[in-house]
Amino acid sequence: MKAKFIIIIGFILLSSCGLEEYDNYEGFTLGFGNNTNVDYNNSYIYIGGMKNSAFVVTDSIKIPGKTNGYYFIGKNKWKPDLRKIKAIPSDRCYFFIKLSDQREELIESYDNQTELFSLKIPNSSVFIGDEGTLIIAILDDKVTGYALEGID
Repeated sequence: MKAKFIIIIGFILLSSCGLEEYDNYEGFTLGFGNNTNVDYNNSYIYIGGMKNSAFVVTDSIKIPGKTNGYYFIGKNKWKPDLRKIKAIPSDRCYFFIKLSDQREELIESYDNQTELFSLKIPNSSVFIGDEGTLIIAILDDKVTGYALEGID
């Protein structure tokens, strides 16, 4: 009886700590803000590493709607194999977006727009919670990105 009581109290304490369900899942959640007058409905995002200043694609995923809003949330996060990027070898992952046949580009850093947007790959080779929540802004002349929580 005492063990059951401790388990129940522990469960109540853990569930009242304000932990969000999505924080426990590995992978990427993508948030898009399309600041153009163009609706991009058939878009893809690519992940990879850099080798000799060239982007090497290791995985991609179709953005399942218009380029406004959040996609790949909770259990449905995008889970590319980051070990493929480490094998390039690259210790950072970079992102490329194809918005249409006429528009595709590497994503620039929101904070430092002279650099490409990249994330240091964690030792565990997975991004968890806000480490993997990416915010991507589509502007008329460029696409920028940042992560809600950095690893550097």
